[in-house]
Amino acid sequence: MPNPTLRRLLVERPVELRAAPEGSTSPGVLFGYALTYNEQSRDLGGWSEIIDPACFVESLARHDRVMCRAEHKSSMLLGTTDAETLRVRSDDIGIFYEVDLPDTTAGRDVAVLAGRGDYRFSSFAFYEGDGHWEPYEITDGELVWRVIRGTLVDVAPVADPAYWSSSVAKRDLDAAVAALTTPPTDSGDADLAHRSAQTTAARLRLLNLRQEKGTIR
Repeated sequence: MPNPTLRRLLVERPVELRAAPEGSTSPGVLFGYALTYNEQSRDLGGWSEIIDPACFVESLARHDRVMCRAEHKSSMLLGTTDAETLRVRSDDIGIFYEVDLPDTTAGRDVAVLAGRGDYRFSSFAFYEGDGHWEPYEITDGELVWRVIRGTLVDVAPVADPAYWSSSVAKRDLDAAVAALTTPPTDSGDADLAHRSAQTTAARLRLLNLRQEKGTIR
């Protein structure tokens, strides 16, 4: 069985900071939405994705361990759910998180940066589950995937989670999408069989491109 793919996406919602409870040594409590449901992501290299509200229901019910790390870096660990320094919950909007920033260099730095507004986004990392996506759809000429199952592992305040795509990958994607959207002809069974083979190959190429662009390396 292949190893599950660890992937990362962002949500363009503000990260906020509030004062820690009186008597706490924490430099503050950071909070925001790690992800939002039913909203199309930014361009991930020729396609975008939508997170289904049911995507992390099983993961949250199992109380899988989730970390909060600034910029997804282990050296900037801010909290974890098993230590109860990080709290995550699902609501009608998405996955909300709040973390008690530690009295460490990383925690104090994040508090200063968040207070100044330098952390403008949140990001999340997850493992794709079996049957993790529904069939693609073409929306205004763009390929859109709906992610329906995954295991949440990481939430993170980030400054600029940019996704850059190569022109080669974009050309490959355009060719695959064209193969999927070319109208069929009435040239007989041989042509239909050929078109079916082309469509299957295009689907596989799209999946490969999606994995190449989405995997954290």
